[in-house]
Amino acid sequence: MSSGKSPYIARGNQRYVTFRSKTFNIDNGSGSTDDDVIFANQPSDVEVISVQAVYVEATDTAGAAGANFKLGKTAGGTDVVGQTALQASKAVGSTTTTTLASTRVPAGSSLFARHTGIAATEAGQYFLQVVAMLRP
Repeated sequence: MSSGKSPYIARGNQRYVTFRSKTFNIDNGSGSTDDDVIFANQPSDVEVISVQAVYVEATDTAGAAGANFKLGKTAGGTDVVGQTALQASKAVGSTTTTTLASTRVPAGSSLFARHTGIAATEAGQYFLQVVAMLRP
C-alpha cells in the first residue's frame, strides 16, 4: 500500500485553462507595438485550442482594421497566430476569432502577444483570450 498521493488526471472541461492578455488600446500610435507575455515557462507542453480578441470598449464604424495582433513563441512572432486585423463596429463583449498556425508550445517556452496600433483617433480596447490544454 502506497502512502503517496495519486497523480491528478484532468478530464473533460477540467483539462482547459484560459489565459488572458492585458487590455490593448487600438489607437496607441501608427505602427507602435505593445507586447504582453500570455504565459511563461510552463512545466509541461501547452496545446493552444483557440484564441480570440474580446472587445471591452466598442470600436468605431471605421478604422479599427488598421490595427492588428499576433501571437508567437517569441516576442513579435507569428508562429501561433499570424497577423490578424481587428474589426470595426464591434460591440463590448463581441469577439474576433483567429486561425491557428501552430498549436503546440513546448514545456519551458513562453507565449507572447503583440498589438500593433494605429495613429487615428479610434475608439476601442480589447484583450486576447487563449484557451489551452496542458499536456503531460
